[in-house]
Amino acid sequence: MNKLKDNISYIIGFLLLIIAVIDLAKMLMSIDSGGIIRYLYDILFIIGAIVFILSNILGIMPVSSSKKALFDEILGYLSSHAPGSEEMYKVPPELYGILEKNKRDEEVLSLLAKDICAFCNIDSSDLAIHIRDDLAEAAGTFNAYYSEIHISLINTRTAGEVLAVLIHECMHYILREKKLRLESREKNEYLTDIACLYFGFGDYINRGYILVGYLKRNEIRYLMRLI
Repeated sequence: MNKLKDNISYIIGFLLLIIAVIDLAKMLMSIDSGGIIRYLYDILFIIGAIVFILSNILGIMPVSSSKKALFDEILGYLSSHAPGSEEMYKVPPELYGILEKNKRDEEVLSLLAKDICAFCNIDSSDLAIHIRDDLAEAAGTFNAYYSEIHISLINTRTAGEVLAVLIHECMHYILREKKLRLESREKNEYLTDIACLYFGFGDYINRGYILVGYLKRNEIRYLMRLI
């Protein structure tokens, strides 16, 4: 079922790409050199949409050299401080089935969080999961002081996105317990996303995190090849 959903997303991505390219071509052919300034915003918007489709949905946009250097640095840090996973995490199907029916089920989310942490050999008995309807600025947050994860239902639309966000926020907890941290906030967010791939959660991040995470799908694919 998940592979079918992935294939559908790629088909939709290709269709959107074709539509965007046709719209851009029509616009460029219909304006003269003097009128291009008037349509500059529309042209840039369509180009931005094309880049988004190529990087986030289809995952075939090349990764920039600056991002490659950042990713190499973070992977080097992880590999020198902790062994990666030799197998991929598999979500318990019975729990995911309940999550698909009810994304608000905090009990199921807590069981999933416990399973995610246990996969990384981390005890999560003090970790609490809360669903939020008023959290608009992020898809999820981790409160390190209280060991609480808050997941926003405003910014997560599917069970796959909720699971990916849960994995990301659990990874904040896992990295804290493993005492793995970089100096800047931005680097730590990338560290958290990359650690999700490094410790075996790449399949679920690739499926559900492309619209709410720091990493784009083309970057996820690049990193998974490296790992």
